[in-house]
Order: sequence, then C-alpha cells, then structure tokens
Amino acid sequence: MNHAEHDPTGLSTLGIGAIIMIASVVTGNFIQTEISSRGHVVFTELYGFSGWARFLFFAFGFPLGLGISAIGLYRSSDKSWIHLFRALAFVLFAVLSAVIVPLLFGREHSAVFFGTGGYLILSMVLAVTWLWGKYRTSLPREAHTGTDLQGAGYLFFAIATWNLCGIGGMPSFALEPDKMIELGTRDFATGQMKTVMVLLLIGWILTALGYHRTCKDKSQ
Repeated sequence: MNHAEHDPTGLSTLGIGAIIMIASVVTGNFIQTEISSRGHVVFTELYGFSGWARFLFFAFGFPLGLGISAIGLYRSSDKSWIHLFRALAFVLFAVLSAVIVPLLFGREHSAVFFGTGGYLILSMVLAVTWLWGKYRTSLPREAHTGTDLQGAGYLFFAIATWNLCGIGGMPSFALEPDKMIELGTRDFATGQMKTVMVLLLIGWILTALGYHRTCKDKSQ
C-alpha cells in the first residue's frame, strides 16, 4: 500500500494546490483581453494594487499551487525535515524562477546564454536516455510497460524542448520580432508552438500513465 495515496493530509494539500492552480488560470482568463490590448505594465498602472494582485496571482498562482501540492504529498510519505527543506528549496526556486533567472542573467537577448543552455540540455537528454535504458534492463519483464510509458513521455518532452529552441531562435526568431516580421516566420512559429502544445500534452499523458502502471504493478 502506498501511504501517500491514502494520507488525508497529502490529499488535502493536493486539493488546496489544485484550487490555487485553477483559480490562477481563471484569473488569467478574466484579465487576458485587457493585458493583450494594453500590456501588463499599463494594466498594472491603470488598476494599481488590484491590477498587480491579479497579474501576480496569474503569473505565480499556478506554480505556487503545484508546489503546495507537491510538498503536501511529499511530506505525507517522508517525515524527514532535512528532506523537506531540500524539497522546499527546489519548489521555491521553481516558483520564483521567472524572477530569479532574469535577475541573474538579465533580460537582454544572449546567444551565449541560450547556446550554452541548449548544449547542456542536450547532454542531460542523452544522460536521461542512457540512465532510463540502464534502469529498464534492471527491471523484471512485467515491470517494463510502466517504464516504457514514462520513457515515451520523456521523449515527447525532449522533442517539445527542441521545438521551443526553434521558436525562440532559428528558424522562427520569436525573440527577435523585427527579424520575424522581416522574414515572415510568424505562421511557422505559430505552427511550432501548436506542435509544442501537443507534444507536452502527450508527454504528460504518457508520464501519468507510466506512473499509474508502475504503481499498479507494485501493488499486485
């Protein structure tokens, strides 16, 4: 029996996190028309504290809710305070990454930053692929289905990442709007972004199915 699945505290925090995530998305739906027409700077200046509160909740509510859910479920199965603090550090960085990363690396376009990040991601994709294969060979045959589904999910995430690189840089040049307009690549970028959406959706579905199958196999 998986204690985390039946712990009421874990389920409660999962519910609280889900409510915050849904509320963040709904808030975004209400303010997206004005922000699309005015921009977030004018929107927040126009509505003052109310505008800032709604914009910040939209921007950070989803990762905050996800972090709360993750911490609650983590805590329900692991009572170590050291492990909890480590998990909190990861969650806080993830939630605040939209603030921390620009502060550390700036907001200007940087070929060195994106190029270095791209090669590091490539190396991590290769590492995960190798380690996934190594892990799979250590499992009994009946446990392969769940692991294969998870691996397929990672594959779709990797291809989505590759397409994101193409959207921001060559050939779509979304980070250089003047160049995008000059070369007429907006339609291509839109097609790539739709591709990323589908790839991410399939990746999450496969990953969820993989963990579901793995849990099912372990409970038998």
